Amino acid sequence: MPLFRIESDGQSLKHVSRQEFLSEKELHKLVEENLQELLGISLIASEYPIPNGRIDSLGLDDNGSPVIIEYKWKKELSAVVQGLFYLDWVLTNRRPFESIVRDILGKDTEVDWSPQPRLIIIAQDFDVKELAAINQMDPSIELIKYSLYDGLFSYENVNIVESRPISRKTSGENGQVEHSLDNLINKATPHAREMFTFLRDQILNISEAVWESVHEHYCDYRTASTFVTVNLRKDRLRIFIKLGDAKLDDPQKITEPIPKKWGYGLLNYQFDISALDEIDYSMSLIRQAYEYVNR
Repeated sequence: MPLFRIESDGQSLKHVSRQEFLSEKELHKLVEENLQELLGISLIASEYPIPNGRIDSLGLDDNGSPVIIEYKWKKELSAVVQGLFYLDWVLTNRRPFESIVRDILGKDTEVDWSPQPRLIIIAQDFDVKELAAINQMDPSIELIKYSLYDGLFSYENVNIVESRPISRKTSGENGQVEHSLDNLINKATPHAREMFTFLRDQILNISEAVWESVHEHYCDYRTASTFVTVNLRKDRLRIFIKLGDAKLDDPQKITEPIPKKWGYGLLNYQFDISALDEIDYSMSLIRQAYEYVNR
């Protein structure tokens, strides 16, 4: 995609030249040093050695889900296979992963294994064969295509995927539980369901780029990273928003900071709503979080 810079006269455009990293390590270093800003992910380990391989980046997202990141300088069909191999290692070595997380982020940090851990592959481009193969796979694989220009870096999600739940044994007839939207809202009272449905519609209408990830007790809404999480309680909604170091405009003072020891990253304010007429004001806070993530 051509990129142009608006000149100081406000009328002229100057073409911005496309560039390339000299090596995969340059891409790796740039993204890793800005991982929270770019993707809302806390870095746990870089080039982490495992038997028969080395994971480029291990991370934990704002919701406590494990993240594996694989970098590719240009097109390379082996990226998906490598990423799936690393994903399998994380899934079969949960305790070592949790130990690494707590060493880096603090002993109170919790890892959420209920959704499928995220596998992110960052490359300059992707082959049509990779895209076709991924469409047939169950694991959630996020493909991110980057562009480097003169003094500018951009990226776009090639595919948007919802976090898939990991089924767990229950006492039900089929022995499995699915973290579907229906299962989530059926746990709440009719009043809480009504509030959630109304709020959910407004959040998804902020932009076509907003997508929803359903978990056992809550829903995340994200673009590049999660900007709001809505937790359904029996008679109210508890909402977590991401503002990072930005100043929150909350004249009604309904928010409170989230303690850092909870391990929510930049998802750092929370508040409750218990009535439909509180949703308009809550959306003013949520929009601030959306604008922060997409600034």
